[in-house]
Amino acid sequence: MTEPRCLLCYDELEADSGDIHARCARRLYGKGPIPQLDVSLDQVQTLAEQAVRARITVPGAQAKLSLGLAGGGSTRAPRRLTLVDAPAGYILKPPSPDFPFLPELEDLSMHLTRLAGIPCVPHGLVRLASGEFAYLTRRIDRQNGTKLHMEDMGQLGGKPTEAKYRGSHEQVARLLQRFSAQPGLDLIRLYEQVHVAFLLGNSDLHLKNLSLLKDPQRGWLLSPAYDMVATRLVLESDPDELALTLNGKRSRLDHGDFLAAMATSGLEPKAAHNLQRRVARALPEWHTMIDRSFLPAEQRLRFHALITERSARLGIGGQTE
Repeated sequence: MTEPRCLLCYDELEADSGDIHARCARRLYGKGPIPQLDVSLDQVQTLAEQAVRARITVPGAQAKLSLGLAGGGSTRAPRRLTLVDAPAGYILKPPSPDFPFLPELEDLSMHLTRLAGIPCVPHGLVRLASGEFAYLTRRIDRQNGTKLHMEDMGQLGGKPTEAKYRGSHEQVARLLQRFSAQPGLDLIRLYEQVHVAFLLGNSDLHLKNLSLLKDPQRGWLLSPAYDMVATRLVLESDPDELALTLNGKRSRLDHGDFLAAMATSGLEPKAAHNLQRRVARALPEWHTMIDRSFLPAEQRLRFHALITERSARLGIGGQTE
């Protein structure tokens, strides 16, 4: 990739315009100057270790830091992302020593999820002072400094965190039918996300990564997608293709398993067919987005091959109408 591209949308940038389009920055950071993140990878890793001791990290296996947005507004101080002195509104995931391209992969996976028509949390890449990319996402359980009610499927199902992989998508569907204010629409959205997770090679869509968010006006709704990442590209030896069972299986899944699970959950055959057509229509855009991404060339080739193989197993590889 020779021409400069926006870290948030991957489109080309004009010369001397920084790393991000102003319009893209507003979607992630709101109005005002683009905030600074003047820390290096070494500093981020040190901060992460300190945060673990102080318990200001975000739960989960991957290293994450909870950040706030400070400065700007009525002050003359430049806006900056900071670990202290501001309400936590963002989550930063630095590159892993074992998987240095993980931020680029997660950001791309989220873009592909959105292209399939699934609402996603605001997200993007940021460049550390030392040059490496980190993944940044805005928290959706915070609004103007106020914490919103959000319950993951483990909590709704009465399961502890250590049991987050013990469950099925059909059980999640039953929780939606019980708690969601719009169970029919959320059921479709759930299975759209499960299709996308399979196509991406995301075997980490567990009970903690599916949640209901309480809308002040409409009640409990399936939250925008978060933590969608193509884990197959970093964990090739993982035998599972999905984190939760689908039609009683986690691997060797095919078209029939998806149809059976959707039928068990009460989706009519026509609705299931239309769902798969919508996902299939996104596939050409997926391949284009992969080629425009910041993922290393070798990983882009592997991602193309993975999606082609998975879409063929679902019988949707050639569907574009």
